[in-house]
Amino acid sequence: MATRILAYFFLCIFLSPIYVLGQGLKDVTILDSNANTANIVILDKITSKKNTHTIQINKKYKFYSLEVLVKRCVLDNSDGSLKTSAFVQIQDSNKKNKDQVYIYNGWMFSGFPSINPMEHVNYDVWIESCV
Repeated sequence: MATRILAYFFLCIFLSPIYVLGQGLKDVTILDSNANTANIVILDKITSKKNTHTIQINKKYKFYSLEVLVKRCVLDNSDGSLKTSAFVQIQDSNKKNKDQVYIYNGWMFSGFPSINPMEHVNYDVWIESCV
């Protein structure tokens, strides 16, 4: 009888975090259709002008020499505060080197733009929100 109680006790302790994680996944939304949009901010370092653009997901957006493509947005509200992250690919049409396809290819986080920034001579690009 004591071994059954101990086994039940250990199962409750070890399976409860898995249950809680499973409940938190309901608050994560993945936006990857053409009906969804993403708001990106492009800072021109030469003129110091900040422009906010609304672009469709999975559709290339051209801004001067940059071609920005937002492949997917993830909205995470699992801990009560909304966190937005997006998978972004950016090409520079002025680059003649064909070995480097993208000047940026990775995840951007709206709450932490300095975690995975895009490094470019003339522009800074970051994600603001997704709808």
